[in-house]
Amino acid sequence: METYLTFTQINDFIFCPRSIFYHDFLRSNYAPSNFKESPQIQGLSAHAAIDNGSYSSRKDVLQGTTVFSSKYNLLGKIDLFFLNEGRLVERKYSITAVYDGFRYQLYAQMFALNELGHQVNKMELYSSKDNKKYVVPFPTQEDIAKFEAVLNAIRSYDLESDRSEPNLLKCRNCNYREICSFFPEEERL
Repeated sequence: METYLTFTQINDFIFCPRSIFYHDFLRSNYAPSNFKESPQIQGLSAHAAIDNGSYSSRKDVLQGTTVFSSKYNLLGKIDLFFLNEGRLVERKYSITAVYDGFRYQLYAQMFALNELGHQVNKMELYSSKDNKKYVVPFPTQEDIAKFEAVLNAIRSYDLESDRSEPNLLKCRNCNYREICSFFPEEERL
């Protein structure tokens, strides 16, 4: 039986394929506070009202709802889905660019909502730090093919056979850098 992937693993994998391994390892063996840095803590605060169900009392707003796509074998929570408008919103603390990982998370949520019979009419990213919205276009066939390729890459990824060069710009901002064998020793704190 194939295990499901989570929506957040898509973005994490695109940032760095190794991060999924380290995240799962640390989550299984240590308290979350041991490996969360300020970006992750800020991200959690951006989701607090959604996670505790206090963002909205409107009955036409799904908030923090877990959904599943059987087609893609994906599971995760949607931040906000406005049922009457068909508007899907993914909240982030700070958005400086609309990365593929952000878009693919929205695609995964959209596919899951569609399977549940909901019509998604609009997708948005919301940056709470600066109160900005970014409209994400619906995926083209090419976008869907790239999305599916990422899912296949996640499912077939093998940490031990990964020989890719680390991206030091990303590595310096990674909260797993101290335990990652790919992060250069001379760069460690």
